[in-house]
Amino acid sequence: MDDKRWRGLRESGFRILFVGLFSLVIAFIIYSRLTAPSYGPLPIESQRLTGLAYAMLAITAASMAAMVYGSYTIFRSEQVRTAGSGSLMSFITGAFANKGYWKIMAVAAIGYGIFFGFLSQILVYRPDVSFTEKGITVPSIDLIPCCNAPGYMPMLTLYFTDHFLILIIPVNVILAAVVSLLVGFNAALSVFAYRMRKSLKTSTSIAGGVGATCGLFVGCPTCAGSILSALFGIGVAGAGTSASILAPFQSLFIAASIPALVIAPFLIARSIRSSQKFT
Repeated sequence: MDDKRWRGLRESGFRILFVGLFSLVIAFIIYSRLTAPSYGPLPIESQRLTGLAYAMLAITAASMAAMVYGSYTIFRSEQVRTAGSGSLMSFITGAFANKGYWKIMAVAAIGYGIFFGFLSQILVYRPDVSFTEKGITVPSIDLIPCCNAPGYMPMLTLYFTDHFLILIIPVNVILAAVVSLLVGFNAALSVFAYRMRKSLKTSTSIAGGVGATCGLFVGCPTCAGSILSALFGIGVAGAGTSASILAPFQSLFIAASIPALVIAPFLIARSIRSSQKFT
């Protein structure tokens, strides 16, 4: 094991990760302060607000990219450090020595991200509504620069067709990306474990399933109302009522999904290691 190499990779990864996270948090706080509603005029002129909103969206995208790359660099350092050690982390990182599992992760993450996007109303398709009839130019962009809690503004709506739009709320997009990447990671590792053992332990499947299912509700509580409507035949009014009832549990869905998806790889790795002991 090259001690100098893995330490350098790890330190570089943590620096990139923390810079991305720190810049994102600070940007959210500053933007919220500048656009906070008040009885007087906004702290920043309305003419400059649109430019600031687009800058905030750009910072969000750049910070997310930095955090993903930082996490990837840390993961690579763990590959170097744990190679051949027989630890649980070595089984997790060892699976991705094969580039095929990165492809599986990418496909699973994108597929789940699209599914998540429609349920959380990031991606909205309304065949019963014509945006053109409502006076909206298609294609077009609608930006709402303020005012809401940090992370929820600016809100960007992209009208692509007469029935399809993309609604970008920073915190929803961030949560969608985090959950989708974790689901993709678990999917790739599960395929690796399946090929190693042909089946997974029940506890592993449950942990991954709980994380993936709860992750669907992270973006917004209206997702729960939509699913309840589909499952139990609740009308539009009923679905709205269900969504409002479940709104206070949004943080619970977040708390349940991400930890479950983080723990699942270690359960999968344990099943791989135990299968090797009996072969």
